[in-house]
Amino acid sequence: MSLAEVEQAWQTDGYTPLPECTYDPELHTGPRLTIESTPERAAREAVAREVCATCPALLFCERYALQTRPTSGIWAGLTPAELPVYADGLEVA
Repeated sequence: MSLAEVEQAWQTDGYTPLPECTYDPELHTGPRLTIESTPERAAREAVAREVCATCPALLFCERYALQTRPTSGIWAGLTPAELPVYADGLEVA
């Protein structure tokens, strides 16, 4: 499925909402200039997962993450460490 096809699939009344991570990228990637504590990171990632759960781009993000294997951030509600476990047994086109 192409990006144009995915965008068309999640359109509502001719409007294509942006993926939720574009509104607050640091929520999904972490702060750039400071170091998070373990509890801070866990809390941020929990909120990012909640945001991903309702994102209109969730399926596209999931497919992208499974194909590219990012090394950081939250992608479709998953960390890079969780992607291989999640993908086990899935066919990625």
